Amino acid sequence: MRISPLNISFNSEIDLPRSKSESNRALMIMHYCGVQEEKTQRHRDTETQRNNSTTLISTSDDTVLLRKLLSLDFSHLPYNDVVELDCANAGTVLRFLMTAVSMIDGTFVLMGSERMKQRPVKPLVDALRSLGVSIDYLEKEGYPPIKIKGGEIKGGNLEISVEQSSQFASSLLLAAPLWENGLSLTLTGNLSSMPYIDMTVNMMKNAGVDVERNERKITVNPSRYKLDDFIIEPDWSAAAFWYEILALSDKTQMFFKDLKIDSMQADAVTKDVFRSLGIETTTADKGVIIKKTEVCEKYLTFDFTDSPDIFPAVVAACAGLQVDAEFTGLKNLSIKESDRKKAMMNELSKLDVTFEDVSDDVLRMRCPEKLPYFSEEEYVTFDNYKDHRIAMALVPLAMKVGHVEMENPEVVAKSYPLFFESLSRKGAECDKFTS
Repeated sequence: MRISPLNISFNSEIDLPRSKSESNRALMIMHYCGVQEEKTQRHRDTETQRNNSTTLISTSDDTVLLRKLLSLDFSHLPYNDVVELDCANAGTVLRFLMTAVSMIDGTFVLMGSERMKQRPVKPLVDALRSLGVSIDYLEKEGYPPIKIKGGEIKGGNLEISVEQSSQFASSLLLAAPLWENGLSLTLTGNLSSMPYIDMTVNMMKNAGVDVERNERKITVNPSRYKLDDFIIEPDWSAAAFWYEILALSDKTQMFFKDLKIDSMQADAVTKDVFRSLGIETTTADKGVIIKKTEVCEKYLTFDFTDSPDIFPAVVAACAGLQVDAEFTGLKNLSIKESDRKKAMMNELSKLDVTFEDVSDDVLRMRCPEKLPYFSEEEYVTFDNYKDHRIAMALVPLAMKVGHVEMENPEVVAKSYPLFFESLSRKGAECDKFTS
């Protein structure tokens, strides 16, 4: 795909996708609600409610995949049959399904892409094993693919490290109300992405579950999910790329319908970090308005421990604005859909941005006095490493550096299928390019 210098129509509404994180948790809650019901009319009523309650759910590839896999009928598995579940490169899907299939009387192989084989699952495997689940690694120790022989889980006391991913804890918590002994879960290690765990807890509470978090300890008492309509908010993670676009533009404002400034989404912190990059966020009628201001910091520092997904948008914005920066909390970026720290360092170096890789957790960047500008004949080619967030972060740089080419633009479907269509509707030229 060839992207011309973006000339976007602002002062208009941006239609964001629904939150992928909230949607995936809603699907798991609806699944466990169905598990609670017997195959009776009551269950069929639950199925009807389930369909009605997901009208405004994410259309991202990850959510579509999770919904598809959860819709499979595992109630009559042939004896000794092995069910293979391909989770592609969707870490949330695989980790959430690990606990779900551990509660089913059957044998399952959870697999994924080559990149998925590099994404850790050991803390969750260890936790499930301590609950009596039989799990085997089929290739590399600590990583997918894995074989799970499911059965009954009674729950109890458990510790789990969330240093690499909060999804390990969320996977257990979402299932715990169904367990005879509930769950008393203690979080160990350096805490990462804690807002995502709080999102899980809050959504469970809203669905009628007796759950409380006190610092590192989370208690889930045996209780029944009460299925109701889920209000899935627009996705703050997707909004981050529009914040980047406005920051790099000379325009004035954008409006996000239904976005909540006080959202429980971890990436709502986008409004705070971009305040330093010249974007003001205010609540408006039925949404949020962001406006360009005159104040932009010359040096930015930010800790991404709780919000790693917005790192690509922020570092790209700093490059485009020529704002030097120091970023911390980057340790887990290497185990995302790509090694995001390395990917952004590689691609921004094409714009003469330099980096000091202080440690796996700390990165300093220095911008050139003048960014290069690329003509239609001498365009810059960005690699997105098959990572949706890398792709969406690099595209807006066309506003500052001219013509950009990117292969595999379809990767954005993982979280924001209509990203390029939205850009085009606002006046951007994103043309397919064939060499």
